[in-house]
Amino acid sequence: MAGEHKSQAHKEYDALAKNLLAHKEVIANILKYAVREFRNCSIKEIISCLNGKPEIATEPVDDEYPPKMDIAGSETVSASEGTRTYDIKFKVKLPNKDEEIELIINIEAQNDSHPGYIIEKRGVYYICRMISSQYNVEFKNSDFNKLKKVYSIWICTHSPKKIANTITRYSLKPECVVGNVPDCPKNYDLMELVMINLGESDENYDGLIKMLDTLLNKYIDDRDKALTILENEYSIPFKSINKEVDSMCNLSQGIYDKGKAEGAIEGKIQGKIEGKIEMIKAMLEEGTTLETALRIAKIDKETYEKYNS
Repeated sequence: MAGEHKSQAHKEYDALAKNLLAHKEVIANILKYAVREFRNCSIKEIISCLNGKPEIATEPVDDEYPPKMDIAGSETVSASEGTRTYDIKFKVKLPNKDEEIELIINIEAQNDSHPGYIIEKRGVYYICRMISSQYNVEFKNSDFNKLKKVYSIWICTHSPKKIANTITRYSLKPECVVGNVPDCPKNYDLMELVMINLGESDENYDGLIKMLDTLLNKYIDDRDKALTILENEYSIPFKSINKEVDSMCNLSQGIYDKGKAEGAIEGKIQGKIEGKIEMIKAMLEEGTTLETALRIAKIDKETYEKYNS
């Protein structure tokens, strides 16, 4: 999972979450709902398209010279930040194709809705790296026809209410500025970013959203009920994920107990900040400049933008 400065318990929890998401039945459900090329396939058909085991937090994202990406690709090394790796990365064959055409898929789990940067921008960076890293791996010289399409799928486990239970796809699309050119998607349809935001149950709580929330969150409330839903509704066998779920339950309780005390303090701080945000909004409506309002409220612009997003 993306995020910095985590406790050992949180790091262990994130590692288990990645392992859960990397199970073939879980991946198959994600592909069915999030990847257009698989929406008409059964879970069994999708599983048959998976190539080998996915890379889990082993491949670098950032630039290296020479590049060290293997045939599947996975995160990169940054001198200032250390090694940043893709959570999960793998190849998958396209269904019902005479020739063997592959997609390169990246799945990221993000539990902080305000990590200090815009998550969509990081996602765009990831798909760009997945494209550029194919040079000298999938193709050489100028043989760009061999570029493989890439997907980066981001699962935000605790999203703000205003965007909870949503799935949004970002992709390249042509716009004819002068005249008309026949649309040929195979010439440019090479990258897609998919943002999945989980939250409390509402009218959109179904399909992939329900599956992921049950897998990553709801087991804490009722482990057996969660496992039954996953097996009966999503063909994810109880035995394949039981070990990780048990371990996550134990870790979650420890994190919860420690977090209750920290959360009480953080809640008070956040409450005060939100009160100041409302005060600033009221001053802005009356014509006060943002700079003056910030000075009166005694908070900086960065804090205002973070809690006002």
